[in-house]
Amino acid sequence: MRSRAARCPPPELRRNPLPSITKLYPSLELFSDGEPPRHTLFVFGRGVGPGSDDELLLVDPPLNAAEFFVLPPRAAAIFTAPPVEAAPLAGVALVATQPGGLAHLRIGEHLLDIYSQAQSNVVLLPLLGILCGGGFGSDVALPRVASGSDGQGELDVLRLLAMLVRERKVQLYLPHLGASTTDPMAMMERLADDVGYIHGLRRVVPPLVQSGNGLERVLALAQTLLPQARDSAPNGALHAANVAAIFAATNYQPY
Repeated sequence: MRSRAARCPPPELRRNPLPSITKLYPSLELFSDGEPPRHTLFVFGRGVGPGSDDELLLVDPPLNAAEFFVLPPRAAAIFTAPPVEAAPLAGVALVATQPGGLAHLRIGEHLLDIYSQAQSNVVLLPLLGILCGGGFGSDVALPRVASGSDGQGELDVLRLLAMLVRERKVQLYLPHLGASTTDPMAMMERLADDVGYIHGLRRVVPPLVQSGNGLERVLALAQTLLPQARDSAPNGALHAANVAAIFAATNYQPY
């Protein structure tokens, strides 16, 4: 079974001419590409018995993964956050999740715990101590505040991630974008940075809205909340979207 064998990288994966595939454990591989790297986790299960199909779960695959990877018939995907792109993931089933729920999956020899929130999923392989934090805990990217959120849901996810790092002996923290880390202190520092950033938005934006400032004025005043270490064009655009999300949520949810 070789998903493992890509026909050729999809367009969004061609930033780096040498994408890497790292074998973390038997039947568990990490596909990384770009600078900073974007990660897709491949969890394989070998079919047992006559007529049994191989299984594959992809965590955060590119949306055209079925065009560029050799996938078994029983392939499914889960996203740690809603894909930015509008197109569906062609040819691959999506794992159904329930906000606020905890699901347990077995793919071959691997057990997975899926903690589902309103706009995100946290994927933990508890026996291996591998935690997929999605858009949280990156060393290069800001956390995203979902449309319609006032930031509280994102803080709930960050508290969950911090609890898992502390209590489940996480050995590898894997954000969707950015470098992975095996250092528990670095994991907690990254999560704390995200918490501080979102708390700053929640502390500053609602009072500005309540004082009658329009979005353009709030965006200008909230520019100082963009962490200096995250001062880049992509993060600048994401920061503006986060401010706009909390601006809109404040108008509908008075503080």
